[in-house]
Amino acid sequence: MAYFNHAFQKSFYVDQLLNYDGQLGTDGLLQTGQLSVFNAKTWQGITWANLDQNCCNIVIANGSLYQNDKIGKFHGGYLESNKSKEINAKYVSRLYQVTANGPQAMVVNVGSTPYTVDQDSANCCKEFLCGETYYLRIDVKGSPALRLLDHNAYLTVDAYTGCCAPDAISPTPVDSTEVMIKWAEGIVNSPIISPFILPVVVAEDLSLWYKPGTNLFGYVAPAGYTIGGTWDDYVSPGHEEDACAGLVLNGAYVDTKFLDCTFQISDFYEKEPVRIYASEVDYNGDPCLFTGICVVNECMGLQANGLGETVAREMILSESYRQSFFATDFRIREITQGNQILDVIDRSALYDGVYLQHNVPRFNNPTGVFDNDQYLLAFYSLNTNVAPIAPTLYGYLNDWLTACGSTCNSEVFEAETNCEALVPIAPNLVV
Repeated sequence: MAYFNHAFQKSFYVDQLLNYDGQLGTDGLLQTGQLSVFNAKTWQGITWANLDQNCCNIVIANGSLYQNDKIGKFHGGYLESNKSKEINAKYVSRLYQVTANGPQAMVVNVGSTPYTVDQDSANCCKEFLCGETYYLRIDVKGSPALRLLDHNAYLTVDAYTGCCAPDAISPTPVDSTEVMIKWAEGIVNSPIISPFILPVVVAEDLSLWYKPGTNLFGYVAPAGYTIGGTWDDYVSPGHEEDACAGLVLNGAYVDTKFLDCTFQISDFYEKEPVRIYASEVDYNGDPCLFTGICVVNECMGLQANGLGETVAREMILSESYRQSFFATDFRIREITQGNQILDVIDRSALYDGVYLQHNVPRFNNPTGVFDNDQYLLAFYSLNTNVAPIAPTLYGYLNDWLTACGSTCNSEVFEAETNCEALVPIAPNLVV
């Protein structure tokens, strides 16, 4: 006997949990974003807070994404509400909530930086000598690099410290800030590496120096440090005893996107952050034959979850299952109101999700295939700190399942915590 374990997904956009007063179909239409629950036999609205007191089978309905009915209100049409199948609490197998989180760029520290000092990394203070050339190898890996270059990006930048003084008996220490600036210049001047990394130089005098052309208005340095300016204006005061410079490498790749009017389902959108690897190497490129400068990961790259790009495509797929197809021709899309999906779903926003999986058993199936129809209901709502909808919806459904004898697995997946890098790379205005 065969078993088909795929769950058919139906998506809902939610901005209001509406307590529908009356019978669906006779007492008014649900508006876009409104989600209500009904008795599956009578179609009478059930109050969300009292859902756990009604162990009857239910149907969850959602207002249409479209604004105009161009087919006719008497036989469905574009304004017909989006409904689930009949749901029996005992046939629910999973309920879970997924909280959205934004992306996090990878941050790597080379040498003495606010982060390595805070972590008490004593070996990160490296002394550079005159008359030497120092090499830093940078590797950038991940989907952005592969899509741009068809291979991972890599570069070795060098910094020559200049000739020693004629009367110097032995090589003398130099201002290590200038070494970091030369490495940073090599990165930003490289057409291969520069799209992926934004370097910030930490000088020996504890000032921060940025790429030329950076608007530093509103930047706030971490405690004990100052904003110096752009490194093309740096004037070396010479080496300070027991002082060391550093370099902060920030993942900085930004993907190109088309706007809503020219949006196509097949448009690519990037989800993976770049991964940065750095090491000081010798003349032959070997990082293992000598003691190089320390490299410390401050923030690991974090992939975004709950992207509006994903939700828009899920809603388009769900509407296509309902025979409301998203046309690739812009004029046909306007006629069929396809653009209104993109008016409702903000592709640049983050959305929380609540997912309920249930099955509708087939008690008589002559084909011999044990294929209880499985359905995964996905409810998407804007991720917000003010009265978020997802936890409330999850709570109502979980209480209902618990009260009505369900043995399903219920779980909340919290958002990943973003790392707060010490060195600012974007305006951090203090009000």
